[in-house]
Amino acid sequence: MDIVAPARRPGRRPNFPLDFKRQVVEATFQPGASVSLIAREHDVNANLVFRWRRQYQEGAFGPVNQSATFLPVQVIEASADVSQAAQSQLEFHSELVVEVGKATLRITGTPEPQTLQLILQQLLR
Repeated sequence: MDIVAPARRPGRRPNFPLDFKRQVVEATFQPGASVSLIAREHDVNANLVFRWRRQYQEGAFGPVNQSATFLPVQVIEASADVSQAAQSQLEFHSELVVEVGKATLRITGTPEPQTLQLILQQLLR
């Protein structure tokens, strides 16, 4: 299904229909979708699409499509037994892959937390 941006009037800020915004936003929730690429395909600014995503999640475009619903997450404290079991599994084989832009960092093994923190700070600058 092709989503076509409405024609723009010269000298005026475009007023996109809700159906168009909704279709663009839902396209960004597909696995592997890039907001920037989808925005470019539809000749809109990526920041605008991010704003539309927030509005969509707040229900401004009507009911949220069930295929794009976010699930609630609850963080719980792990018992000592579970933590030790997870730690022993990590020691067997662990791999961490961080992709930032065109850079990919792959760490195998168990890095020191301070080293990992320093690497991540430098990558995310």
